[in-house]
Amino acid sequence: MIRRCCCSLYNKYYKSPSNRYLPNSFTKHHPLRYFSQSSPDVILKKFDRLTPQQRLYLETIKKDYDEASLVRHIRHSQASERFIGKFSPLYTAYKEYCNTLESIVECHELMREPEMEEIARADIVSMEKNLQLSYNDIESEISETLLPSGNNIYLEVRMAAGGLESSVFTKDLLNMYENIATSRGFQWTVLEEDSRGDIGIGNAIVSISGPDALGIFQFEAGVHRVQRVPINDTRVHTSTAVVLVTSKPDHIDIKIDEADLDITYMRASGPGGQFVQRTNSKCRIVHKPTGIFVTNQTSRLAQDNKNECLKKLAAILLKRELDETMSSTEQTKKSQAMHGDRSDKIRTYNYKSGVITDHRYKVEVSGILDYFEDPDSFMELHRRVTSVWQLQKLSEIAEEITQSQDQSSTSSSSRRRN
Repeated sequence: MIRRCCCSLYNKYYKSPSNRYLPNSFTKHHPLRYFSQSSPDVILKKFDRLTPQQRLYLETIKKDYDEASLVRHIRHSQASERFIGKFSPLYTAYKEYCNTLESIVECHELMREPEMEEIARADIVSMEKNLQLSYNDIESEISETLLPSGNNIYLEVRMAAGGLESSVFTKDLLNMYENIATSRGFQWTVLEEDSRGDIGIGNAIVSISGPDALGIFQFEAGVHRVQRVPINDTRVHTSTAVVLVTSKPDHIDIKIDEADLDITYMRASGPGGQFVQRTNSKCRIVHKPTGIFVTNQTSRLAQDNKNECLKKLAAILLKRELDETMSSTEQTKKSQAMHGDRSDKIRTYNYKSGVITDHRYKVEVSGILDYFEDPDSFMELHRRVTSVWQLQKLSEIAEEITQSQDQSSTSSSSRRRN
């Protein structure tokens, strides 16, 4: 009887909408306290790994998912189908997590009975492992729902402040990114490269294709600063390089009027023999309304180079369109980052201390040499940066949801008074 009453109260109070975003804030007057030697708030604080922001986001998704499922049963809705398809793994992981947490609370109640204590304690150990697995799934799925998805991207690396050392650092970054892409089985295609001898490059543009390529490289966009002794000096120099990451559309989704394009074919340069030098295979497209121009000569066929140019132009125009919706402050920061100023860095590589610092999210990792050579070291920083970014994003979403709920409550109160 006690166990049934405990479960009933748990479902009523812990899983009620009013308490859904404060899982770690059970008060001392919570009814479950009187049915256990260890109060539920102590149990939940010990085992519950979700932050209030995560809990609020998950409960909101759960509510919308249930509504979408109901709509799908009543009538066919493409929007509901897309929502369910996107959030089904997260919904399942969260449901499993809540069920496991509820079972742990029930086992703690059973521990009051001497003959059940040993069995309940063993069950708790087993369920705690399952709870951690469910939490890992939740974290992974939250990242997938929040982060923009894309399997095809353009990555550009170009030297900025620092002269020769900047070109060397730019090449180091490019080699590191190629190593990461190769280790994950991504397709790596160099579209343009401005070499500065054997030791550096001025600019390089590559196409990367692979599962979640955008998610892996999106946090690399910005100004990277290196502090080290160059090969031609004995003093520490500070140099920078700029990394740009844009999503490459699989299809040209943005409308481009052929009348707005100035398409020119010319003979390509570089290696390739007489075929390259005697045919007009290189394509150059100028978008007359904006003055943006793109070139491509990776293929021997002029039509293939034209198609690649159109994709590159579409990506640039799409990014430009998205940038216009950003606030003026965000645009100012973005334009400063494009200048490559040392003060605009997002990340610093300090060789003397051997530490890489991500200034946006206050994350540091050591082992700078391993970082450039070992993809696992890069992914460690990526995971930590993603975790902090996720927390910030969830906090913003939680604040928006709370404000919406407050406005809804205020409106309801006003209607009742009227």
